[in-house]
Amino acid sequence: MKLKKLTISLLAIVMIASFTAPAFAEEATVEVEDGVLSNNRVLIPLRVVSSNLGGEIKWYQEDRYIQINTKEKEILLAVNFKNARVNDTIITMDSPVLLIGDVTYVPLKFVSQIFGAKLNWDGENKQATIRSNGQTVVVHVQNDESRIADSLKISQARLMLLSEKLNETSKLSEIKHIQTYFKPYFTEKLIGSILGGQELQNEWIQYDVPENTVYYTSSTTGTLSQSFVLGNTLTGESHYVYDRNIELVNREGVWKVNQMKFAYRTIPNLGYDR
Repeated sequence: MKLKKLTISLLAIVMIASFTAPAFAEEATVEVEDGVLSNNRVLIPLRVVSSNLGGEIKWYQEDRYIQINTKEKEILLAVNFKNARVNDTIITMDSPVLLIGDVTYVPLKFVSQIFGAKLNWDGENKQATIRSNGQTVVVHVQNDESRIADSLKISQARLMLLSEKLNETSKLSEIKHIQTYFKPYFTEKLIGSILGGQELQNEWIQYDVPENTVYYTSSTTGTLSQSFVLGNTLTGESHYVYDRNIELVNREGVWKVNQMKFAYRTIPNLGYDR
């Protein structure tokens, strides 16, 4: 009888313990399929930051810059630029912010540092893992080989050359035979637009070597955006910026510029001097 009572007592303790033992919540994991590589740097969509890493994010669409607020920090970023302002400190990131289609991409390494997250990169599987406050975000880098093979992409040397030739359109008066001179670099469409009086950049505006990755919209088309800081506003709190948006096409194995458009905008002062 005593043995039976003891067995029942032990069973009761086990049952009570099973109901009262603390439960450990599993770490939440989010899978993101649209990370991108730009010059061997991983970038993630801005929405991933806002929905998974915390902070209040505001996107200024017209001027294409970002404001991120946390309890301790205000972070300002702008499309096409590597510099970021964290409170009153200017930090240079390893990649510029990109706008691809309608999606804004920010450098993963910088974002993880700002939010104090742990970052791990798996080069073999092309995926990055971010861990912060019990949340895990796995970012899979897009594989664009199905869209265009590396062998078909424009070379950096060719891209630099086309950028230089676009800069030369600011000095048309010095070029005798415009159509012949630009034919190896521009399509007939662009040359016709230039001869027809298309808006061109001022002579003192010369764009630097492109830092952005070309975004390929097909195996024979791509886009590239470049920015030039014109100077500061009167208050010094902002920069005036002049963007050059380029459309590239591959004609018979040769990449050429098919179209260029310009746009003005104002971004926060990110430490650029002109």
